[in-house]
Amino acid sequence: MKIPSSDDNTNEGITAIVIDDDIDTVEVLSEFLAIKGITVIGKGYDGLEAIMMYMELKPAVVFLDVMMESRDGFYTLEKIRKIHPDAIIILITADVTKNTKKRLLELDASAIIYKPYDINEVIDVTNKLVRKLKQDLLNDIASKKARLDNLNAILGNRMGKSDRDVNHKAQYFNDKEKLV
Repeated sequence: MKIPSSDDNTNEGITAIVIDDDIDTVEVLSEFLAIKGITVIGKGYDGLEAIMMYMELKPAVVFLDVMMESRDGFYTLEKIRKIHPDAIIILITADVTKNTKKRLLELDASAIIYKPYDINEVIDVTNKLVRKLKQDLLNDIASKKARLDNLNAILGNRMGKSDRDVNHKAQYFNDKEKLV
């Protein structure tokens, strides 16, 4: 997954795919996102297409409709989560029922945005999720670096001990030869 490396105040570098069975919705959302600096690298019209696109393009964000005739958002969300548990998947839906919300939360939707939506809300939610992912990645890197530094220190101590052992053995054999 490509994570933007630019300043958090810009959307430059954020890649996305937009999936909805309504072609006009895909086009309008894609244009809004482009205006706000998010690069739409893929457009799809059903859940199976979304999964294939996700695996091939590895976008930072997936914008996904819930109600689609072929492979709905529930199916797609579940499958992408199996591929990449930390993927940012924003579900966009007109279905405001409690059951839909509950099911999306159980499937670990990154966010749920209800239609009709305000593009600024979409951008705010996206930025918040991308910043959180970047921070999580930085924390993970820092943690791994600390573990690596610790292992290097242990290895350095063992190598020092090994050098001392070699010197000690050499001294032992030198002393032994002197006695003979």
